[in-house]
Amino acid sequence: MKKHTLNTFLFFLTINLLCSQNLDSLNVFRVNDTIISKYLNERRAIEIQLPRSYEIEVDKNYPLMIVLDGDYMFNIVSGSVDYLSYWGDIPENLVVGINQKDTRVQDSSVFDNITYTPISSTASFYDFIVNELIPYFSKNYRVSNFIVIVGQERTANFANFFLLKNDPQIRGVISISPKISENMNRYLNENLSKTNSKIVYTLSSSKRDFESIFKNVSELTASLDSIENKNLRFKSLIFDKENHYILPSVSVPKSIRSTYSMYSDIDKIEYDSIISKLETSPIDYLKNKYQLIKEFYDLDKTISMNDFMAIEEFIEENEFFNLYDELSELAKQEYPGTILPSYYKGRFIEETGDPKKAMYIYRSAYNMKEVKGLTKEYLLELAQRIKEDFNY
Repeated sequence: MKKHTLNTFLFFLTINLLCSQNLDSLNVFRVNDTIISKYLNERRAIEIQLPRSYEIEVDKNYPLMIVLDGDYMFNIVSGSVDYLSYWGDIPENLVVGINQKDTRVQDSSVFDNITYTPISSTASFYDFIVNELIPYFSKNYRVSNFIVIVGQERTANFANFFLLKNDPQIRGVISISPKISENMNRYLNENLSKTNSKIVYTLSSSKRDFESIFKNVSELTASLDSIENKNLRFKSLIFDKENHYILPSVSVPKSIRSTYSMYSDIDKIEYDSIISKLETSPIDYLKNKYQLIKEFYDLDKTISMNDFMAIEEFIEENEFFNLYDELSELAKQEYPGTILPSYYKGRFIEETGDPKKAMYIYRSAYNMKEVKGLTKEYLLELAQRIKEDFNY
C-alpha cells in the first residue's frame, strides 16, 4: 500500500510557524507602575510588559516572570520573552521588573552572620515580593501559579531563598552568575533533593566570569546534578567567551528557553535522539510530554499539530499502523469537530486492510473544520488515489 504521509519537510522545518499564535497585528504593551510597600516603607517602581494576546484572550492566565535588577535587566528579559513566545518556543509571560538601582545591596545581601539567611532590609525585600508584589499581580492581572524569578550576581543568589520553602510560591529560578552566599550550596541540595513541588532551575556562568563566581557555580552545578528527584529540572549553562557583564546578553534568552524546554514543540533533535529510538508507545510519550507541561508550568496546552505530525512520522517509518487508531482518539480529544480524527482513522483502516471504507471516511471529513497543515483537499486526494488504485 502506498504511504500517504503529510509533508515531512513541513514537519522538520517550519510547522511550528503555522502553529504559533497569530500575533502579527498585536503590539507589546508596557506600563510603569509603583507599589506602596509597608515592608520597604516606600514606593517601589516596577515596569510591566503584558503578553501580546493579553487583551484578546481574556480567559487565559499567564506565567509571571519577576525580573530583579529591573533597571538594567528588564529590557533584555522582556524582549527575549516576547521574541521567543512570538515564535511559540515558550508560552507568553507577564513580565515585571523591579527597580533596584539604588537599593541592590540592601535588597539582596544583608544576611545573618551565622545562618547566612536574609535579615533586616533583605528580609523586608523578600517579604515585599511574597506578600505584596505577587498578591498585587494575582489580584490585578491574569497570572497563573507558575512564577519565575530572574537575577544576576547578588540578586541571582537572593533568588535561591524562594526555593527554601516546603511549598514555594516561586518555582522557576534563572540564576545568572550568582555571587553564592555561605551555606547556599548545602541549603539548595537539601531542599531540592526532597521537594515535592515541581521546580525548574537554570544556572549559568562563563569561563571568563569572575574566578570566584565561576568556581562556586561549578561546585553548585556538581551538587545539583547529583540530585535524583523527578520534581526537579536543573540545567547548567557554561559559556566560553563572555565576561561577567556581557554574560546576561547571551544567558538570558538561553536560560528562558531552558526554563521552558518541556513546552516547545518536538523538533528534529528531540525526534532523532528520543522519539525515533522509543521502544514504548510514542503516543504515551506525547501524552506524558503534555502532562509535564501542565504539572510544571500550570498550562493546559493543546497538543500541537507539529507534535501530532512527529508521531505520524514515527508510525510511518516503523509501519506501526495500528497506532493510528489510538492517535485518532487523541485527535478527537484535542481537535474535536475537525478533519484530523478522520484523517488518522482513515489511515488506520486503509493500512489494516479496508481501503474502500477508508475512502468513505476521507470523503466524510469534507464538512468538518480544517486544521493547520492538513486540508480537506488533501483528504479528498487520498480518497481519489484509493478509488483509482482499486477501481472503486
